Amino acid sequence: MSSFVDQLLAKHHSVYTESITHPLTNELCQGTLPDYKLFTYLTQDLKFFQVGLNLFGKTLALCDDAKAAITLGKQIGFVSNDENDYFFKCLDQLKSENLVELKLKVPQMLQEDPITLPQVQSYIDLLNYLVFECNSYVEVITFMYVMEEVYLGWANYHLEKGTIPKDLAYKYNEWIILHSGEAFTGWVQFLKNEVNRVVTTEDAKKKSEQIFLQTLTLEIDFFGACYDYSEDPQ
Repeated sequence: MSSFVDQLLAKHHSVYTESITHPLTNELCQGTLPDYKLFTYLTQDLKFFQVGLNLFGKTLALCDDAKAAITLGKQIGFVSNDENDYFFKCLDQLKSENLVELKLKVPQMLQEDPITLPQVQSYIDLLNYLVFECNSYVEVITFMYVMEEVYLGWANYHLEKGTIPKDLAYKYNEWIILHSGEAFTGWVQFLKNEVNRVVTTEDAKKKSEQIFLQTLTLEIDFFGACYDYSEDPQ
């Protein structure tokens, strides 16, 4: 018999597939995503990331299993270092290499306090609910799982297809490395196992599925908003 999470993935297969095959991540993996689109995406994702660090703490606080809590604690350290470093290094690189394009296409993303796209704000609103209002480990761990599963999904989609160039630039390749490989795959599997472990009642199943589908939809909207954004009338 398939697990609860596998049942959700099968039931919402079309939405999940859409989330891991978006033009933004397709072009990122192929090394063809324009700098201004990548800059917009990373600027918006950094906003999400900074709030998201609080979610790790909330998840750890709600976790009822000592072994699982240790895994969560270790991941906080990894995310705080490796992903955080990539954001700032890559954003600086994009500004140094293509500032003219960024000023033309997305000048508001260059501000000290960049605008937050509406679709991104909707995602952050859910994140804030989970951090500051929600006390359901089922909802929080489901959100964590879906968020990370989408990233593993789009990376593996292209790794398995063999569409990632061998000489891919750092600005693309490092983001793929951070969301693939044995360690990240193990982390996503841990989250999946946690969802399966704690979803034991009909009420829990209902809550988990609602967050599952909501998160997938918000991921798609996030990618779309960043991909489509431009202030250049041309």
